[in-house]
Amino acid sequence: MNTIFITGSSSGIGKATAKLFAQKGWTVIATMRKPEKEIELTQYENVKLFPLDITNKEQVENTINEVLSHYEVDVLFNNVGSGMKARFEDVEEEVMWQSIDTNLMGMIRVTQKFVPYFKKRKSGIIMTTTSLGGEIGFPLDSVYSLDKWGLTGLCEMLYFELAPHNIQVKTLVPGIVRTNFQIKKYPLVEEEYEQIAKRQYDLVVPIEEEAEQPEEAALDVYNAICDTNKDRMAYVTGKVAKELCELRQKIGNEEFRKFFKNKIVLNKE
Repeated sequence: MNTIFITGSSSGIGKATAKLFAQKGWTVIATMRKPEKEIELTQYENVKLFPLDITNKEQVENTINEVLSHYEVDVLFNNVGSGMKARFEDVEEEVMWQSIDTNLMGMIRVTQKFVPYFKKRKSGIIMTTTSLGGEIGFPLDSVYSLDKWGLTGLCEMLYFELAPHNIQVKTLVPGIVRTNFQIKKYPLVEEEYEQIAKRQYDLVVPIEEEAEQPEEAALDVYNAICDTNKDRMAYVTGKVAKELCELRQKIGNEEFRKFFKNKIVLNKE
């Protein structure tokens, strides 16, 4: 039986992924800040709950050491994340560091603990939820873009660096998924920015009811993990996210930036 270690399992993509892998017969190490409050995942005998706040370095070390002393983990799925909408100049430094600590440093802490373990086993898969915001620098995504582009770059580096050790590195690239994903919003003091935010949302989610469900993203995670193509890194999930990434690849970075600026920022076709 294979084993997957998931961060951020209390809701959204993380919980949906934990359920799906459990149903597929995997042992699931589901981590979250307050496992004592979890009800749904406790219904699965092959789901094991562990406490994990990825911003707490000591807890990261203790929890992973305990897990690896009892289980042979095949897959690490880094899934914790939080969002932010703000004008760049409005974001206080303390808030920036909180975002970086959660979205980027948290993944780094966890992954650094698993790399030596996977190297010793000469196998393993490291999958990380990045974001469409890690492929496109959306206006008003502020430090979130910094975090997610940093994740994308780090994963690509690890894709190369860990290849000689038979360790696969993959990313899940979602657009808008219908979860309780936390987005910190600052008041946008100018109507111009409110309109930019609205046009951006309308582009990414043209029809509210068609926004991707976490179960759909979880299925993409499962298919990515089971994919026999060991050379593939990025798995974009969601109809609009796929269309935008394909468009950028088709027309190139400069033309895509011009298209996006005209459509979203300047409101020109």
